[in-house]
Amino acid sequence: MTQVTGGMDTGAPAEGTGQGWRELLWAPHGLRLAAVSAGIGLHAFNEVAIGPVLPIAVTALDGVALLPFVYAAFFISVMAGGLSASPLRRRFGARRALFLGGLVYACGMAVQAAAPNAWALMAGRALQGLSDGWIVALCYTLIADLFPPRLVPRIFAAEAVVWALAAVLGPFAGGLVVEALGFRAALTVSLPVVALFFVVMPFALPPDEKRAAPVAGAPRHRLLPPGLFRLTGTVGRGSWLLFLMTAAQSVSTVFLAYTLHARLGLPPVQVGLVLITLSLSWSVAAIPIGNVESLARRQAIMRAGPLLQAIGALLVATGLFLSLLPLVLFGQMLNGIAFAMVFASANQAVIEGAAPDDRLATSALLPALETSGYVAGAVIVGGLGSLFAVQTAVVEGQPGHAVFALWGTAAALSLLSFAAARGVVLRLREV
Repeated sequence: MTQVTGGMDTGAPAEGTGQGWRELLWAPHGLRLAAVSAGIGLHAFNEVAIGPVLPIAVTALDGVALLPFVYAAFFISVMAGGLSASPLRRRFGARRALFLGGLVYACGMAVQAAAPNAWALMAGRALQGLSDGWIVALCYTLIADLFPPRLVPRIFAAEAVVWALAAVLGPFAGGLVVEALGFRAALTVSLPVVALFFVVMPFALPPDEKRAAPVAGAPRHRLLPPGLFRLTGTVGRGSWLLFLMTAAQSVSTVFLAYTLHARLGLPPVQVGLVLITLSLSWSVAAIPIGNVESLARRQAIMRAGPLLQAIGALLVATGLFLSLLPLVLFGQMLNGIAFAMVFASANQAVIEGAAPDDRLATSALLPALETSGYVAGAVIVGGLGSLFAVQTAVVEGQPGHAVFALWGTAAALSLLSFAAARGVVLRLREV
């Protein structure tokens, strides 16, 4: 059906595709996009570059059993960062808060590179998770503050390109460094991106506003905006959609690299290439989806995405069971396309569906909300991994029950997210 906003039928394009991209890339939006991309790019590069390295690192540190919990510590810290990002911005301003996040990120990188055991590695990942949560959440608040709503789909499409660049460069960098210099050097592979982050932010963002003194009797800002995880409404159903899709993806996040290495005997660089299939397909699909002007079409695309993710999860499981790498790659590609179909539209729907007074807190919390899905998923699959003795089953060449239990759970979560998507409605506010 066609959504109506401000009396205008949004089923028809409001502007030309080329005009929209020119508006985003030219002043004043171009520099703002550079600032947001620098922060999100740092998070993206860290995640995809470290992915192939962590299984090797925990193995070298005699901590394979802690692998799911290393991921969980990172994701929990990202949630903590997301929850505290909005108060942090109100206290220090966006530029100062982002600078603090960059410093904490660098400290976490140093801790994990020098880690004497898997527990210390986990502590370093937790510090990086906290800083990642701050940085990404603050960038989301900038999207809501600095750009008109009509440009938001293209902003997410542009960030998908950032993810694509990170997906190509990160695993190559991590894999090559770990083979040439060892896992400790590979854990610092994002150092050039950290340097770029510190260079771009001061010039791209406006100076922080002066902080006003607290007013007696002024209402306190909510840490958790209302409406999240309700069973009705766009904010509630949209939050479930994002949570469940990321929970489903956590199965591959935690176990795919290890299974590819142990089951198929792939070296780190090849493992990285398999992992980036999802990010690349997400990025490629995000551009044409971001160009869709009709809200009705975008809504239909968003609601179909979880079904594609369920199919992708089952294909990955089948490919691992049969040792058919092309099938794993195809499943990863479908998973990436599914996220491209859902991610931008669902985020925008939740932001626009929030009350005006809650929009800043809601936009800041979205990355933590999505990460909470990874946390829940990591805990679930960690328990399933122990229950089905995944490491032992894979090494002994009998992974059938394990991979279908894990990726079957992912498919079930995707179907639940499909049910949640039915209640998410796309609208644009007037600016």
